[in-house]
Amino acid sequence: MSLTSAAVYVAATFALTWPLGRRLGSDVPGDLGDPLFSAWVLAWDATHLGRGWWSANIFAPHPFALAYSEHLLPQALQIWPVYAATGNPILCYNVVFLSTFVLAAIAMFAFARELTGDDSAAFVAGLAFAFTPYRIASIPHMQVLSAAWMPLVLLGFRRHVVTRRVAPLAGGAAAWALQNLSCGYYLLFFSPVALAYVVWELWRTGAWRERRVLAHVAIACAAVAAITAPFLLPYIELRRLGFNPRSLDETRRFSADVYAYFTADPNLRLWGPVAQAWPHAEGVLFPGLTIAVLAIVGAWRGNGSPEGLRYRNADPSRLPVAQAFRRAHGRERVALQIAGALWLAVVVALLLGLSIRLPGVKITSFARALAVGAIGALVLCGVSPRTRAAVRAWLTTPAGFFTLAALFAVAMSFGPDIHARGRTVASGSVYTLFYAYVPGFDGLRVPARFATIVSLALAALAALAIAGLRGRRRVAAMSVATGRGAPPVYDAVAQLPPTAVVLELPLGEPAFDVRYMFYSTRHWRRLVNGYSGGAPESYEELTNALIDSATQPDRAWRAIAASTATHIVVHENAYASAEGRRLSDWLRSRGAHEAASFDGDRLFALR
Repeated sequence: MSLTSAAVYVAATFALTWPLGRRLGSDVPGDLGDPLFSAWVLAWDATHLGRGWWSANIFAPHPFALAYSEHLLPQALQIWPVYAATGNPILCYNVVFLSTFVLAAIAMFAFARELTGDDSAAFVAGLAFAFTPYRIASIPHMQVLSAAWMPLVLLGFRRHVVTRRVAPLAGGAAAWALQNLSCGYYLLFFSPVALAYVVWELWRTGAWRERRVLAHVAIACAAVAAITAPFLLPYIELRRLGFNPRSLDETRRFSADVYAYFTADPNLRLWGPVAQAWPHAEGVLFPGLTIAVLAIVGAWRGNGSPEGLRYRNADPSRLPVAQAFRRAHGRERVALQIAGALWLAVVVALLLGLSIRLPGVKITSFARALAVGAIGALVLCGVSPRTRAAVRAWLTTPAGFFTLAALFAVAMSFGPDIHARGRTVASGSVYTLFYAYVPGFDGLRVPARFATIVSLALAALAALAIAGLRGRRRVAAMSVATGRGAPPVYDAVAQLPPTAVVLELPLGEPAFDVRYMFYSTRHWRRLVNGYSGGAPESYEELTNALIDSATQPDRAWRAIAASTATHIVVHENAYASAEGRRLSDWLRSRGAHEAASFDGDRLFALR
């Protein structure tokens, strides 16, 4: 790619996230929740790789604490030299955060250029994928932003199938493994799409008939599985130890409503105030009007580059869809287009929660309308060779694959059921099958994150559209005190014996627990506190016991003893009224020794 395109992507990243670029060492984008958690993970990874890596210093004494959420190993390896040189987790987090935009744009540029042979189309595709409105809504979730490996997976396997060279295949397999390890959601969400893409490439080129190609692809896929599998074992062990799967009810709460695709993050300058169809948790999936229009054009007209569409035969079934349709009789073509448009209008209306009520006609069931259309299409293909040829021709184009990939991802983002403005449109969906039969899907709670796969497909379709036609919010930043500005109590904690286990109060509130985790990068003593994708049951019991410490002090003290804590830090100023001082007095009455005090932060020794 040209240096100019890369420079534009870098400039766009800093412009979108400004003023973060002025304070990379102390500010974090979005909020002080998940970004601090991710900064803690990166710091832990950078300093604890090797034996004991999975036993992070939270939720003591429970094992595999790192596996309660993402381990972020690829991201940690990316910033390891920075951390080694500076020891600043915030700086490291911001380096990874900013790189997710630049790398995603560059990777999509490379794949789209391979797909279309058009630099302008590739440039737009890079912008569409890296700066899609959904990514802006995901600013606090670095693992969700870490999707840059996806286009490189597709690029590597495509080049191997076309050229038969092994180097691109190795690169694609490496990118796939890195994507799996960068985000657990994408391990499960992207892998089916990647496998389908590999099968499609083998089919559309006829390479599936060549044993050598099949062997190479099978070895590459096996290598990806072999690299990924060891990192799944701690998560499997947590499940054995009682980490319960996500319930369908919980999954429904974080599934996309149909109107989520018409709802934008309110911070977007253009669409934020306008596209507010159904604001909801994980429900701001608006893809951008320009990209959506280009994707629709690409779905119909985009055929990819000549190099990518070398057909072995010249029969209509191997020609691009537009040519195959032109071979059909005019009346037949018009009739098919009208029937298809009417059916699509009915399906979309039902999907939006509307019903069709005309004289003598009443259509209210989305599932029935979908089934009738599918049966009609199958019958038509069975009786009409021209229609069959046109459909087959379209399926052999990149437009066909990425249109189906986008529709699959949208359907999966709806979760176990389909809802429009909160009202059930269809009970059950394709996601229900994956939840029931594909291991791992019952451990995820946010099907709406399939929107990243939608963005990938739409960016590819947009590139196809542009090639065919040619023939930001400002991120809110909050300061975190680091270095000499960090709370001095943590310098005292750093002087404790390595065997110390620290309990910090208040406990159980993520806004506080994630800060304790972040500041543990200054001392790395084990914490009873923790914040992650899940938590041990005993942690909730301890939280409840401490809430009732005033009315049930004996129960609270027994819970502290059971936690294995050797030291307690009371952040008195974090409590309303005099509750913080009351807790300190209560600890003293139980024999705790006050070892240090720093402007309202008191360190007590229990043993």
